[in-house]
Amino acid sequence: MAFFIKNKRNLIGYLAAWIMYAVLHAISIYSTDLLPLGLSFVDASVHAVVFAEIGVILYNVIQYGNYEKMLQPQKFINYGALALLSVSLWIILGYTIDYIIADDKIIAQFARILPFYILTGFMIYLILILYFRNNILQSKSADIAENINNEPIQQQNETLIQQNENLEILERIAVKSGQKIHVVLVSEILYLQAEGDYVYIFTIAGKYLKEQTMKYFENNLPTHFARVHRSYIVNIEAISRIERYEKQNQLLTLKNGHQLKISTTGYKLLKQKLKL
Repeated sequence: MAFFIKNKRNLIGYLAAWIMYAVLHAISIYSTDLLPLGLSFVDASVHAVVFAEIGVILYNVIQYGNYEKMLQPQKFINYGALALLSVSLWIILGYTIDYIIADDKIIAQFARILPFYILTGFMIYLILILYFRNNILQSKSADIAENINNEPIQQQNETLIQQNENLEILERIAVKSGQKIHVVLVSEILYLQAEGDYVYIFTIAGKYLKEQTMKYFENNLPTHFARVHRSYIVNIEAISRIERYEKQNQLLTLKNGHQLKISTTGYKLLKQKLKL
């Protein structure tokens, strides 16, 4: 459907333009003494309505005809053929309707008025083509801009979906130590400590050094683990107590006696986990 049918503002503008054309058409015909005033307005109204309908068809032909991708000679031929067809159809349909609803005076003056219609028809066609092409280009530019604006959001959504698909809740962690491989059960972990590009895993039985990031463990450990500091992830089931330490800082004591500092953000997260 053409843009002036979908958009109320464009529709009003399109109809207003054809009403103005009908008035100018009637005045031009009447001023030449070819037709009386009443028949001049009848003839002008009929031809305005007919070309307005042809305009709807023209818009869709231009929009979906891929005219902009054609070579210049082919484009010139196609636009020329479209002009001849549009103007011929306008004149034939317009006079057919005139003949049905009006008297023979309009038909009698057909030969004298024909040059006026041919010139007017081609001028209207040219104006419509220029207007429609400009509108179509603007619509395509707006669509491209909208797609560009939406692309980061779509990429973010795709990234989040991919991240969620890659998440796995850990039950055990394999740690290589020399020629040995230790399998650490997550349920036995007390806390994890960042050590450069490695992570120390503290368990009931001892500690292990794992080449992995804290972010990985933060995302993949069960919900009873909380990152209480940029350097520590704690099993909240292993916490013995939390107490104030140096002004607004907090100190966390584990059941094995180890004490860890808690950041402000970590303390808020820990309170949420413990429902305090």
